[in-house]
Amino acid sequence: MITVTRSSELEEFAREGRRRFGAGDRAWFEQTTALGEVSSFGTAPDEQSRGREEVLALTMDQIREMNEAAGLAVAAADEREEDEVEAYQSGEVGWIVTHGRFTFEDGTWAANRVVSVVVREPESGEWKSVLTASQILVPNELLLSGSPLRLPAGT
Repeated sequence: MITVTRSSELEEFAREGRRRFGAGDRAWFEQTTALGEVSSFGTAPDEQSRGREEVLALTMDQIREMNEAAGLAVAAADEREEDEVEAYQSGEVGWIVTHGRFTFEDGTWAANRVVSVVVREPESGEWKSVLTASQILVPNELLLSGSPLRLPAGT
C-alpha cells in the first residue's frame, strides 16, 4: 500500500527555491536539479525544456525577460511568500503545488499553479527536481463555444 502524507520539509524546500530564485542563485538550482531527462514546462505551448542542460539553461534572467515581455510585474521575494504552498511525499518521491498569480503591470492578475515533482537522492538524502510545470488557471466559462482560447478543429 502506498501512503501519501503532507510534507513540511518539501513546503520549506519550495519556499527556499523561491528565495533562491529571487536572489539569482543559479548554483542552488544546479545542486537541486536531477541529472538526465528532467523537464520544465511553462504556460505557453513553446515553453518546454527537456534534459538537465536545457532546463538549467533557462536562466533566471530569461524567465524575467519572458515575464516582462508578457507585461508581468516581477514580484519581490517577500511578495511571493504569499503564494500558498502545499507539498506531499510518498517514500522517496514528492510533489509540490504552489498556488499563486501572475500580476500584470496594470495590477490585474491571472491565477497560476506550479506543480513540481522531486525525488530524494539515495546517497545524500537531498531532494532533486525532475519536473516542473506551470499552469494558468482558466475559469470553465472561458472555454465555452466562441472562446478565443478554443482553437479550430484540425489545427
